[in-house]
Amino acid sequence: MQGKGFAAALVAVLALALVPQASAATVSKCNVPIEMSDGTTLYANVWLPSDSGRFPTLLQTTGYNKDVFYGGNCMPPDSALVDAGYAEILLDDRGTGASEGRWDSWGERTQQDYSEVLDWLQRQPWWNGHAATFGASYMAITSLLTAEADAKRVADGKPRAIDAIWADVPMADAYRDVTFHGGAVDSGFMPFWLGLTTTLSDIPPSTIFSDPASALATYAGHLANSFDFAARKLLEVSLGEDAAYDSDFYRLRSPVERIKSLKIPVAWTGGWWDIFQRGEPLLFEQMTNSPNKHFWMSPGYHIATGGTNWDAQGIGSKEEVMTRWFDRWLRGDRNGVDSLPRVNLFTMGRDQWRHDGTWPLPGTKYTPFYLGDNKSLSPAPATTPGADTAPLMPASSPCSRLTSQWTAGLAPGGPCETDGRTFEATALTYTTPPLEKDTEVTGLISADLFAELNGATDATLVAVLSDVDPSGASNQITSGFLLASQRALDRSKSTFGPGGVMIRPYHPFTKGSQQPVTPNDPTEYRIEIYPTSNVFKAGHRIRLTIATANTPGTLTPLPDTLNELGGQIRLLHGPAYKSSVQLPLAPAP
Repeated sequence: MQGKGFAAALVAVLALALVPQASAATVSKCNVPIEMSDGTTLYANVWLPSDSGRFPTLLQTTGYNKDVFYGGNCMPPDSALVDAGYAEILLDDRGTGASEGRWDSWGERTQQDYSEVLDWLQRQPWWNGHAATFGASYMAITSLLTAEADAKRVADGKPRAIDAIWADVPMADAYRDVTFHGGAVDSGFMPFWLGLTTTLSDIPPSTIFSDPASALATYAGHLANSFDFAARKLLEVSLGEDAAYDSDFYRLRSPVERIKSLKIPVAWTGGWWDIFQRGEPLLFEQMTNSPNKHFWMSPGYHIATGGTNWDAQGIGSKEEVMTRWFDRWLRGDRNGVDSLPRVNLFTMGRDQWRHDGTWPLPGTKYTPFYLGDNKSLSPAPATTPGADTAPLMPASSPCSRLTSQWTAGLAPGGPCETDGRTFEATALTYTTPPLEKDTEVTGLISADLFAELNGATDATLVAVLSDVDPSGASNQITSGFLLASQRALDRSKSTFGPGGVMIRPYHPFTKGSQQPVTPNDPTEYRIEIYPTSNVFKAGHRIRLTIATANTPGTLTPLPDTLNELGGQIRLLHGPAYKSSVQLPLAPAP
């Protein structure tokens, strides 16, 4: 219940910040019913620039209760776009807000809804034949899923409805991006998010006065679903039941699975410490059929990505670029937005944008830095065998950027965000000497570790890459995770660079792929570390930390935790066991 109270408080703050003002000419249609083929009624708010004419249309689908999240009073998500001549639709997802049905986090029936809503849109007399989806976070995900549903409609012979997408901080992989990290559940964000979504739908629907009988039935269903879906899923993943493993449940909800079906222009933004940090660049790689795709990555957490860093590009504010994007693809304006660079990365350390044409960056030198004696990290392999031992920790210091990132920035860490030495105190750290020159690391990162487990058959491995400044402060740049029992690799889905070097390992994370570790047996672990862009300045040092807990950001399912208790890890290095972290040394921008 504390999570729900916090969620409600956050919504109140956001509502005050997000209240837009519609112009006097705007025609507002509140709680427009849209009946689905199974008899369920969804409700949408619709805003038209005037009471006559046909308009390009922007669709946003939310799970956060359209009549609460944006300040109530039937206010549009972006009134400036309505004033600019766009119709806007804000739809309550099935089982949320005023819409009937049960919410199940983008299940099959919900995704069918998106197709049927587009059928409805194409019948509206005020629609001019051009539409886009847009929004942030949840609404970014539904933007992709709705466009994918439209692609299926087109394949089935129906006319296209969606011409373009603008998505801020979207998800790619529902299992790997946020729900689980290397086999451990995201305990910092997922309980909050499920609590937020269900809390907002535990508010009586806005149709309570216009249609009280239907609204009360809808309300009862929403209340029941708080346990039937959200609480039950949390319990299942904590106990290591089926929901703790990747499966068709997560594949269905992962936009990246069908992203190749998109043949329309797509633009999106992301953050180097976003909860979707892993997936935002991956979308670019997998979106191979989009004729015009652009993404931006900059420092920031999920609720505060971009900011003043965007303005340093000199291309106008993000809102101005988004409007130009819609004008280009929905109105045919030749405004040059399609000529912007496709890959736009704010490189930390240098604190400048670099603009490239593809991702991963061509010309990258994937270079292993090897673990060695005296906790050293070096591009030269260790010449003598060695090992370092640490206990498997049930918890870690929460004083790290990990805490801020995996709570979506809702738990700011103060000095802990840029100095994780208390987190490192119970872990194994390997550090380079001070660098002789600036070194840029931009791209996909992985750790290849050899280790023994003593007195345990499992371990939670947390790999953190940090920038250590001359004062000794250790600033986390990026991180990755792996449950030792989920070390199995699917090479067909792993990513390889020049010369066949594996630059992104892919682990199935299924129940069938899980295998206990044999104690005291040297075993290889490949850890996917999420992509980044950072210049380690001359005089700074590069550090790899291997921890065995991440409190409160991730939580290992209970059965796996029991297999770790009382054990220790012995991390091996030297000629026979070349433990390393592979860094993408980038070409000059």
